Amino acid sequence: STKKKKLDWTTRIRVAMGAAQGLAYLHHDCSPRIIHRDVKSSNILLDKDYEPHLTDFGIAKSLCSSKTHTSTYLMGTIGYIDPEYARTSRLTEKSDVYSFGIVLLELLTGKKAVDNECNLHHLILTKASNNSVMETVDAEITETCGDLGEVKKVFQLALLCTKRQPSDRPNMAEVVRVLGTLLPQPITASCDGKSRPAEASPPRGGGGGGYVNEYAKLRTPHLVNCSSSRSTSDAQLFLKFGEVISQNT
Repeated sequence: STKKKKLDWTTRIRVAMGAAQGLAYLHHDCSPRIIHRDVKSSNILLDKDYEPHLTDFGIAKSLCSSKTHTSTYLMGTIGYIDPEYARTSRLTEKSDVYSFGIVLLELLTGKKAVDNECNLHHLILTKASNNSVMETVDAEITETCGDLGEVKKVFQLALLCTKRQPSDRPNMAEVVRVLGTLLPQPITASCDGKSRPAEASPPRGGGGGGYVNEYAKLRTPHLVNCSSSRSTSDAQLFLKFGEVISQNT
């Protein structure tokens, strides 16, 4: 089918959350730790229910618990590669975090990381410097998100993930926690029969609660629960996340 696939705001956040959880698992729960090294929108596949699946581990590297980094030949995709990794050949989990930040920018704008020699990250930095970053938001988000403050928070998160210095970036467990504050909270029944939001689970990976606190306090009580956009004609196909969001431009 040539019909365009639309992703509303809540669906995009769920996709981002799923990909972030996958990376957090690789970084914090695997032994040895695994660095994907090629995080990009086209390596996030969506199934018929728009559930994300992180793919293509062809150049992934393992990292022993005793090491903070590994030195390796530069590999990855232009537009997503951590500039510090490119400069020093020192690969860490924060290299994946940088790449994920670029994916978030694609999600927010519907633009590609690099398109006709235009670098998306550089564009967003320029817009952010003169307080006009919201001009770049994908129209589909504007139409389906009732609180653009949520969008601003994801821009802030993306810019944190793409900080020049790896030590200034959050880890993926912290990214998961931040994105979790933007999702509609599940409702659970309490002992007195009243429905209340479920308690959020603590992030994996421990430590470094600064980012979590910074974004948790920005959370607003009104969260938009938009209906999911799903394809019925080709529901059995996997869709590349990057292809879906670029169709909205």
